[in-house]
Amino acid sequence: MSGAPLAGNPPLLFIIGGGDEADGIVQSGSKLVASGTTDLDRLVEREPYHRLHVTRNLFRKGRVPELDSYRVLVNLITEPEKNVRVLEIVRKLLRGARGRVINRPEAVLRSTRDQVARRFDGVPGLIVPKAIRLQGGKPAIASRALEKAGFAPPLILRRVGTHGGKILGRFDDADEAVTALETGDHLATQFVDFQSADGLYRKYRVFFIGSHFILRHRLVSDEWNVHAKDRGRFMAQRPELVAEERALFETEEPLPAPIIQVLAAVHERMGLEFFGMDFGVTPDGSVVLFEANATMSFFPFSPDPQFDYLKRCFAPAQAAFRELLGLPPQAAPAVRLPLESA
Repeated sequence: MSGAPLAGNPPLLFIIGGGDEADGIVQSGSKLVASGTTDLDRLVEREPYHRLHVTRNLFRKGRVPELDSYRVLVNLITEPEKNVRVLEIVRKLLRGARGRVINRPEAVLRSTRDQVARRFDGVPGLIVPKAIRLQGGKPAIASRALEKAGFAPPLILRRVGTHGGKILGRFDDADEAVTALETGDHLATQFVDFQSADGLYRKYRVFFIGSHFILRHRLVSDEWNVHAKDRGRFMAQRPELVAEERALFETEEPLPAPIIQVLAAVHERMGLEFFGMDFGVTPDGSVVLFEANATMSFFPFSPDPQFDYLKRCFAPAQAAFRELLGLPPQAAPAVRLPLESA
């Protein structure tokens, strides 16, 4: 554990870990980070806390951590596919804990892409692409699974547990997709076209923290697989697109009411105290779900000065996270948008 006790109160406990393989610690530049772990704890990194790193061998070490003194226990292990065993250990560890638990491991385990797709099916105004799991090395079984699920190309293939736009590809032919399957578990997702009227693709990211949501960004690209790299590759050379995103951060109502209603329904169904959501919007105003989970990165911000406006989301996110943890505000409350169910 690390950190210092809160003066006069039981300390916060941040539970990190991740990676059913090895210890879940990976090198990221000059830092060691825990894989499969959210970065939202950086919103309160100046707050005294304890940090517990959980591995798959925790109970074999003979000394189980004492948790009864903690007022709030925050599970930061957020990737459900590659942390099944570790999350199960956390679930057992938290059994009977007296403090308030945020993002319980059992809820995280229910946040895989295919489970989320089933949970959000039927939300008015939300297009939820079909998503099913496929096993590599068994093409006949995979073909039957796609046919049974009613998949019509194009479809996207990715390995389970991957993020950051990493995919095997988009396939216009089901047989070609099945042939591309590698050893291991994969996810097939129906591709839904969300191209805007100007021929470009726009991807929104929002974070749900407690009862609030915070717009993190809206990326624009000339390619459908929109990712952070497109900010420097495509947006930076187009002042009109930068101004378009900046305008969203200069208004108190960056998203129209129909989208807010969809987000409220998503928030109600998700079952997590904090998580992120990536989505697009079709020309007719329908919201297209890309993914919703607690693993999405909030940091870093772009080093390009023309995107400094993005940092305006930091204060409301920090205020919302402190509120969720039961911490007093650091300064005057920032503007936040409360969610109201439609």
